[in-house]
Amino acid sequence: MCGFFQVVQKTIPVSKEKFAAALNTLSHRGPDDQGIHYLDFKLPTADGDVLCHAAFGHRRLSILDLSDRSHQPFVSQDKVFLYNGELYNYRQIGADLRKQGSDFTTTGDTEVVLKSVLSGGSKALADFNGMWAFSLFDGAENALFLSRDRYGKKPLFYYLDDEVLCVSSSIGAIKSYLGLNLEFQRGALLDFFLFGAMHPSPSAETHFQQISQILPGHFCRFDFSRWEMEGAAYFDWHHPAEGFAGHDRQQDLVEVLRDSVTSRLVSDRPVALLLSGGIDSSLLLSVLYSENLQDQVKIFMGDTGRSDDYEYARKCVQELGVAAETVVLDYDSNSFDQFLQVCRHHEKAFPFNGNAMAMPQMYAAIAEQGIPVVLDGTGGDELFGGYWGRQFQAAVRDAVRRRDWAWVKQNYACEGKVNNVRRQIRNAFWPAWYLNSKQSFKTRLSAQLHPLLEMPLREIWSAENPDPLHDLGLGFNEVLCNDIAPGGRLGEWIWHNDRNAMMASVENRSPLLDLRLHPFVFTGYRKKYAECWNKHELRKAFDAFRPLPTQWRSQKQGFRWDGKHFINNNRARIMELIDATECLTGVVNTKRLLSVAQKYPNILRSSLGKRTLCIAGLEQSLIKAG
Repeated sequence: MCGFFQVVQKTIPVSKEKFAAALNTLSHRGPDDQGIHYLDFKLPTADGDVLCHAAFGHRRLSILDLSDRSHQPFVSQDKVFLYNGELYNYRQIGADLRKQGSDFTTTGDTEVVLKSVLSGGSKALADFNGMWAFSLFDGAENALFLSRDRYGKKPLFYYLDDEVLCVSSSIGAIKSYLGLNLEFQRGALLDFFLFGAMHPSPSAETHFQQISQILPGHFCRFDFSRWEMEGAAYFDWHHPAEGFAGHDRQQDLVEVLRDSVTSRLVSDRPVALLLSGGIDSSLLLSVLYSENLQDQVKIFMGDTGRSDDYEYARKCVQELGVAAETVVLDYDSNSFDQFLQVCRHHEKAFPFNGNAMAMPQMYAAIAEQGIPVVLDGTGGDELFGGYWGRQFQAAVRDAVRRRDWAWVKQNYACEGKVNNVRRQIRNAFWPAWYLNSKQSFKTRLSAQLHPLLEMPLREIWSAENPDPLHDLGLGFNEVLCNDIAPGGRLGEWIWHNDRNAMMASVENRSPLLDLRLHPFVFTGYRKKYAECWNKHELRKAFDAFRPLPTQWRSQKQGFRWDGKHFINNNRARIMELIDATECLTGVVNTKRLLSVAQKYPNILRSSLGKRTLCIAGLEQSLIKAG
């Protein structure tokens, strides 16, 4: 896992000083090596040739083939290749390419990706199983080819005007090189304060003006002659791959899980497992143990002292008799400075909770032991029905449509304080349009009447909820697919994981996002919610490996965080930060908020207070940063 930055400019030469400084902002993504390549090329136009200037920079985190041979950029004749990611089936693909006559000078995955794309173009991506963002400059074609993996594990942004194209693994590098004055998209700010989220966009547009993205699951071509970017999806999130016929058999799931976990151990450096105490990460441990591979990873557990998760993680390692290290998460130590650092690396507003503050500390503790690769359980909730509040009502509506009363009756008997099953079953009998209208009216009326919000009424009542699941009439499969497609919640968690890990120069790998697990999205609500359990398929998979105490645990809690303590201890700095913000004009009346906070400090702990703090933190750490 690495980071790269590149610039192509018409007429004006690339500033080597600015370019080096911009590339250096990605040093956390690649601390092991830096490579830069400059070139000039002529661009034919109707008015004659135009001399273009280009620079390609790469920061490497060495994981596979640690030799200098795998340093980037890869330069060959009129082609320059930049790559960030891991291809877990690169050995098989490389073997196929050798049969076709390809030779390799390296033993890692970068050269395999390059030669696959040169040989097969966008069609080659169908065989890639992994995570990636890459850029291939082809001088013969006068084009730049760009792509991201199916779920967007690896970021890829770009800036484009009439004279300059910048492509980068981060927004900050583009800002640094151009001296860009970053400004939020107003719609993104309104969505954040109205609906509580700033998920990655389902379009090329991002939350910042002038900054675009290559979408997950897309392959794009920038034509230098026309100076235009065009692209298309190479992956369909809403349908299983053709030819997959066994997705209703539990044994198929077991075999895919086994290989998805073991294939992600491929590394020339140490690997860790982040054991959270939930179903997904402990399933990874179960697979490793059953394959006698537990000694190939070092296990880490996080303890905040406020959650049962750590106790469940500890029970798992005790039952197996394997070694594990506990990281005590101290939210008090330099917590405000850590918050600003999270803001700078995330480059986007995020939920202000324990996970946001805890995970960077976890990865930092792992990195201190010289381990740059970590496995986690991301994706299990989205692909396998892990959310009672977010997915279950769609399952009930599907059951009602099919008159599957036996399933409805079985689940009605499963009432618990976590899942609110009976309320959701009752709601499923109301027309979806009525519940949609009711929730929309409540949200907008609350915003209109809120004394600290100053959004124009027209904007409040015309804003569209960006959550792809906000329509309660969606079918169950559609709900799952929308959440793993661009714009869904999976993209939000993946964004967090990548930034949190990369802050500490750690590569994050998620076996449950393996390409071959995608068809199991479509096994239906009966496989996902059964016998009063969510994620029933994954829970049953333990039986084929090694049952653990988490298998039939009701619900993971997540890292509990004392936000009250944080705000009370840092109130002066928080208020100073909010007072300095300039980008919330016409959204939040920050002067009035601070005035109220003087008398009623708890306002800073409200959802409005925390969202305002998050935007103010982004403004100071990224937008106004030199």
